[in-house]
Amino acid sequence: MRRNLIKPMKLRFLAIGVVWASMTMLVQGEWATFTYSSGFQNGGVIPDNSQVGWADTRQVSGLTGEILDVNVGLQLSGGWNGDLYSWLVHSTGFAVLLNRVGGTGVNPPGYGDAGMSMMLDDQGEKGDIHWYGGGFIPTTTAWPTVPDGAPTPSDNWKPDGRYVDPIDGDVGVAPRTALLSSFNGLNPNGDWTLFIADVAAGETSTLTSWTLNIQTAAVPEPASLVQGAVVVLLMGGVMGGYRLRGQKRRFHSH
Repeated sequence: MRRNLIKPMKLRFLAIGVVWASMTMLVQGEWATFTYSSGFQNGGVIPDNSQVGWADTRQVSGLTGEILDVNVGLQLSGGWNGDLYSWLVHSTGFAVLLNRVGGTGVNPPGYGDAGMSMMLDDQGEKGDIHWYGGGFIPTTTAWPTVPDGAPTPSDNWKPDGRYVDPIDGDVGVAPRTALLSSFNGLNPNGDWTLFIADVAAGETSTLTSWTLNIQTAAVPEPASLVQGAVVVLLMGGVMGGYRLRGQKRRFHSH
């Protein structure tokens, strides 16, 4: 008799699982890639020793659903990498991409390498870009994307994320709080602004291109949610009735 009680519950959970899986399929997203390599203010040259910095605003349109993930590619030439402070803003989202890489309390100037070409990704397996190590140009060999638009996580760096003054203090010990995940759940369409400042004198960096990789997740239509709920309720009613009949049979058998 125990099997009659357990089986309906298993079937009910199975039905709910099927509905949940079908609803999950509705929110699977796709990657869109936008690369900008021209039309830059000042030809992409970052003003030296200026906290006013340099900015480039681009408008994204035509995407549906909400943001599931964002990655950013930067290609810079020349300069002193440890001088650079960079952030990305869109709607209510804000992420610090670079904050004087290599900078510490005993080495405020940071790494003296010139230029970089890499993708920044919250899940980047190369690690925190702040500690990429001096003596070479940080790169991503598969930059910017694989053919379907999705970045290669194992070949990406994590953004700096340190939302602190790049001039004062030990940047390296600051917590990483301003990450790319701040854009998750937002509407991808609208203005995206990349800001870069060279906050120390001596060298000049130039941005040659930057890339936005945006993954969107389609929001299920209300009708789909209602249909899913109805199916769950119907299956629950059927299983409940089956269980009740089983209980009646046991009662009369006594």
